Amino acid sequence: MPRGCTRRNVFRSVALTTLITALGCCRPVSAATDDDEGLVSRNHVADLLRAVPTFAIVDKTGVPYMVVGEDARVTGYFFTNYKEAARLLKLATESAGRVLTESRSLDRNSGPFTNPWKQARISTIPLDTAVTLALQSGSIGTYFQVAASASDVGDALTVSGKDDLDEGKVPLFYYQDFSFDDNQHTPLYFELSQLQNAYKKLHPSSLLPEPKATELFAVLNEMVRPGGTDKDLQKLVFVAPPDSYKRAKECLE
Repeated sequence: MPRGCTRRNVFRSVALTTLITALGCCRPVSAATDDDEGLVSRNHVADLLRAVPTFAIVDKTGVPYMVVGEDARVTGYFFTNYKEAARLLKLATESAGRVLTESRSLDRNSGPFTNPWKQARISTIPLDTAVTLALQSGSIGTYFQVAASASDVGDALTVSGKDDLDEGKVPLFYYQDFSFDDNQHTPLYFELSQLQNAYKKLHPSSLLPEPKATELFAVLNEMVRPGGTDKDLQKLVFVAPPDSYKRAKECLE
């Protein structure tokens, strides 16, 4: 995938207070009181999300490509996995190329149409911004979703025993009572294989425990919900897929 990706400037202006409001809080952080806070502060939640890159397919000016989703809405997608964004960009480019070739073969007088995906590239924004835009979809005049890869969704269905996962839901994987640092943080992974590799690295002679799956937006709402009692939420951290930081850096060069 070519370098030279850029982050759309408008995304940089999405405020932390928007994320806080979108997560079901009625006041911006500057006006929040202790009664508004859940077990995890909204500032901390935003910091955790901001550390995770997401990837979008954008045009030459950096505007995300909007496509018709399963709900028939024209939607922009922020992928948690760079490989999924690259796979879909390749698929869209090849598919559009085949359509244009077939059209020209049927009508030699057809206009000089060009493949709209040829100048597309992959850009990056942090997960806190992607979550904000997804939660504000519709109210901001357009629709966005955070999207997991097809393989990650498949793993989540296998782990959970469910038949389907609603569009816009992002699976996370973890082991019960598994921590990877001295602070006893509980890591939530976007890829099952990454969770398994992390466990093997720390416990090379042990059998893998039974993995568990949860969902990003459900976790976020529980973290900031006033009146929560599960203090394990204070130890959660989100772990980006292995090559995310390298790919995000390439996109910003």
